[in-house]
Amino acid sequence: MARYGVSRWRLPAITTKLRGMDNAPLPGDNAPTARLETEAERQRRLAWKAEMIAEADADIAAGRLVDSAKVKAWIDSIGTDREMPVPYSGR
Repeated sequence: MARYGVSRWRLPAITTKLRGMDNAPLPGDNAPTARLETEAERQRRLAWKAEMIAEADADIAAGRLVDSAKVKAWIDSIGTDREMPVPYSGR
């Protein structure tokens, strides 16, 4: 990862919202450590997902997003002599 300069910056904590989604075992997964989630766990997981989606929708509605062309240009600049700063929405 250091080759592409990724270790030189940190993403804001807000980007970790989606980590942990879809941790439920897949149907038919019969690995010894896999277990089916209970109905209560399923309800909590679905409520959490709905909350995260609502937050994302609010961010989009408020204009807190970054143009994909700016992100691509930044990614392409990583590891070059003209590395660009991480793009932010400015809001």
